Amino acid sequence: MPTSPASLSTPLRAGLAAALLALCAALPVAAAPAPQQDAPTLIDSEKLDYDDARQTSVFTGNVVLTRGDLTLRAHRLELRQNEAGDQFAVATAADGKQVFVRQAAAKGVESVEGHADRAEYNSSTQQLDFIGHAVVNRMACGKVLDEIRGERIRYNQGTDVYSASGGPQAGTTNQRVRTVIQSRQASQAVIDSCAPGGKAQ
Repeated sequence: MPTSPASLSTPLRAGLAAALLALCAALPVAAAPAPQQDAPTLIDSEKLDYDDARQTSVFTGNVVLTRGDLTLRAHRLELRQNEAGDQFAVATAADGKQVFVRQAAAKGVESVEGHADRAEYNSSTQQLDFIGHAVVNRMACGKVLDEIRGERIRYNQGTDVYSASGGPQAGTTNQRVRTVIQSRQASQAVIDSCAPGGKAQ
């Protein structure tokens, strides 16, 4: 059953927005969220296939996309645009691995990391899906502050609504959504412990 705990809305929105930025980064600038528009995009891959008639770009083999403080790693990244101008992105992992997204804070020591077997974005619905053993973590100094796990984690950019659902590929022992929330005091103590000068940035 889908769940969307309000107490996790800020870190989860940050993590899902990071994945959204990664999937949009190689699309035309108009499709990307404003904070990343000025940052150059670098995509390394073993192979690139571009089809102008079909408006598709397929990057394959150890794909690493970087844009500012954003990183995406996948085995295959497919970008497509239809005649109406809608953009679609699909990132998939190699066997035994996962799509990885990391967004580091421009200042400070926090970051958000997302993992899943597959990630999809549809600009017409403004919807991002992390599919299969999906995990979104808020991190500081290499330690997990908040975490959500599920078979599917979905975020809608237009409505700012997210949901998570369980199932056979939730990656949890009971196949349900698992959410871990540290207290504000505990999270701040971790952040302060490794921030330069012992103070959060």
